Amino acid sequence: MTEMYAQGDLLIERVNDVEPSGTIIAPDATGALVLAEGELTGHRHAIFERATMFRDDALAREVPTGLYIGHVKVEGGPATILHQEHAPIALGDGTYRVRRQRELEPREAALVAD
Repeated sequence: MTEMYAQGDLLIERVNDVEPSGTIIAPDATGALVLAEGELTGHRHAIFERATMFRDDALAREVPTGLYIGHVKVEGGPATILHQEHAPIALGDGTYRVRRQRELEPREAALVAD
């Protein structure tokens, strides 16, 4: 079974370990790796320890356009994703793909009948 976590509009999925490739994303001035930041509130999903964030589109070909944020490699974990409005998530050693979850519109939802 795939190891998955959700925090607000983010979906974090454990994937096969890979070395960071593509574009390495540097921590901001506070030392945080910012996975996503709210446009209105300024609240952010951030990791402050033991992680490298990178973006390699070749590793996310099956993710719909616009939803892929990047990958996070955790070494010497756990690394904790913090957000002001959600419970923290501790990630163990490994590589994780981070993407936005898409909100379904009523016309996209399907009714399943037995």
